Amino acid sequence: MSADTPDRLEERVRDGMVRQLRQNPARCRRVILDEKMDLKTREPWTQLYNNTSQLLNQILKDRQMRDWENRLREIEEYEKNRSKPKSLNPI
Repeated sequence: MSADTPDRLEERVRDGMVRQLRQNPARCRRVILDEKMDLKTREPWTQLYNNTSQLLNQILKDRQMRDWENRLREIEEYEKNRSKPKSLNPI
């Protein structure tokens, strides 16, 4: 078993959260659309649905931003290494 870096561990935790958050709106939606329940019972489920959706969107935006930052660092590093003059090594 390999040791996880803090970034890798955070990514795994975040993936687990995303999986759980993706399941929650489906459960909420079933209750919201259940016409047998009164509005007073369905209202908190609607709030939970909205809050879950907002949280999931924020987590995914954060992940996308982190991916963009990592990609930008890779490009900057590539450009920096590409622009360095190569040393002449005698044979």
